[in-house]
Amino acid sequence: MATPCSNQENVRQSLVGLDAVDAFKLAWEIGNKPMPTVMSEMGWTESHARRVFSPERYFPTFEDLPRFCSVVGNTIIIQWLQVQAMYYGIAPKHVDVDCAELVKRMGELFGEMSDVGQEASAAIQDGKLEPKELRRIIRELNDVVDRSVALIGDLRVLERSMKEQGGSHG
Repeated sequence: MATPCSNQENVRQSLVGLDAVDAFKLAWEIGNKPMPTVMSEMGWTESHARRVFSPERYFPTFEDLPRFCSVVGNTIIIQWLQVQAMYYGIAPKHVDVDCAELVKRMGELFGEMSDVGQEASAAIQDGKLEPKELRRIIRELNDVVDRSVALIGDLRVLERSMKEQGGSHG
């Protein structure tokens, strides 16, 4: 199990280097709603959504941000904005992801998921859930989310780099 502080720092560092479009895509992907549903709930036209999710320098209104967070069911965009302010002017630190790094990171992620399963299994042994058991499960789930967001951030950087270079990455 990784320490919460190191995972939080990894997430912050991963969000630092994301473009706004990558942060919106990440929030949408984590939310797991089809784009037409998000567009409908936001009251966005297809053209408007395309601008939000394209590399052009476009950002929804401030009034849209809380609604977007509610629609996608997470606060990635708010976290991204906070990190941009906290780390303004500081070069982002990303881990280069090649095949070996991806396998390693996926193994770590599955290890974190196993920790969640172990905590949940222990919690249900007596047939009831206690607050301290829920806190342990939540802590382990946060570790999964933190590692996932960090990996997604690094993969987004790789994806952008590959698009610019027009190739693959070993």
